[in-house]
Amino acid sequence: MSLKRIGAAWRRGGAKLAANVAVDRVGDYWWERRFGIDTAGLIPIETLVEEWRGFHDYFPSARTAFRELMAHVEIRPGRDVFVDIGSGKGRAVLMAAQYPFKRIVGIEISEALNSAARRNLDSWTGGLACPQIELVTGDAARCGIPNDATVVYLYNPFHGPTLAAVFEAIGRSLALAPRRIWILFNNTTHFRALEADFPWLVPVARPSFEHACGVYLAAADTLHAEGRQPSNTSTVLSAVAARSA
Repeated sequence: MSLKRIGAAWRRGGAKLAANVAVDRVGDYWWERRFGIDTAGLIPIETLVEEWRGFHDYFPSARTAFRELMAHVEIRPGRDVFVDIGSGKGRAVLMAAQYPFKRIVGIEISEALNSAARRNLDSWTGGLACPQIELVTGDAARCGIPNDATVVYLYNPFHGPTLAAVFEAIGRSLALAPRRIWILFNNTTHFRALEADFPWLVPVARPSFEHACGVYLAAADTLHAEGRQPSNTSTVLSAVAARSA
């Protein structure tokens, strides 16, 4: 359990938030023990990659926040593709594998973390609703995202130009292969400063757990809407859902 992060939660939200974070950490610990994996711990980014400016330290997603963000997604069993950008040791990948996705892709810049993720996949003793999992080592800003990705997850992996480049890559992928994409952003601290630069993102929800989060929906019609934010989110969501059914 990270006492530093619990202390930070106390400073941000008082005793209640700190207690919630502590409970999450304990629950995550026992979940990992139960299924034979190890994704916990904070690892400084400068110990993982040589060019680390703009990238953030490794720390895994809490299961509570992940489940609550996923609750907003209308998953189409066997059709949707989940992509975790900054997949680390594979915790979010394994959590996503509990849902009936067609396939799951983890993109991680650190080969050391990806190697740990592969060991965790091999060690996992639980069931998998989606066994088709691919782990890619690379810079997401350069390698982009698969053109069949329909759910993209980020846990605050980087900021600034790298973060902007990733969303530009999502926009290019959406233009090349029109579809709808759910974007689940755990900890939007840095992204909120850039959000207005991508008016094709429709905010669906802004839940708050250990950090403020965001759920967005992107579709080809919003991408080409002359740079304007859709004025009626419910109308856009209904239209996208109808086309995706």
